[in-house]
Amino acid sequence: MTRLGHQGGMVLVSWLVTLCMVGTLILVAIRLAPVYIEAYEVGSILQSMAGDSGLRNSTRGEVWETFKKRLDINDINYIVRSDLAMNEVAGGLQLILAYQARVHLLGNLDAVASFRKEAMIRK
Repeated sequence: MTRLGHQGGMVLVSWLVTLCMVGTLILVAIRLAPVYIEAYEVGSILQSMAGDSGLRNSTRGEVWETFKKRLDINDINYIVRSDLAMNEVAGGLQLILAYQARVHLLGNLDAVASFRKEAMIRK
């Protein structure tokens, strides 16, 4: 029979392991949150461009310049022109943005998040 005094619960090593795991999860969340916030901003930029009547008769170059200016306003620098595909379809210009965001976690570990956003500029 075990006495109550010997049942102390988690030992120090168990607490340290648990704290390390929780700390790692918090670190990952802190590093990845800005990536997902920027992805939301990029999606809202594309949607605002889809609703912009000034872009209805614009060339692909003008659409890219408008998109790039809006990215610069939001301080998003890692999206390049090759990430944005512009396809002429019936009724307008379809914008397909497929890109990856890489974030440093710790040491030699990085996290990569892939995103795909679409919008349609109606003619």
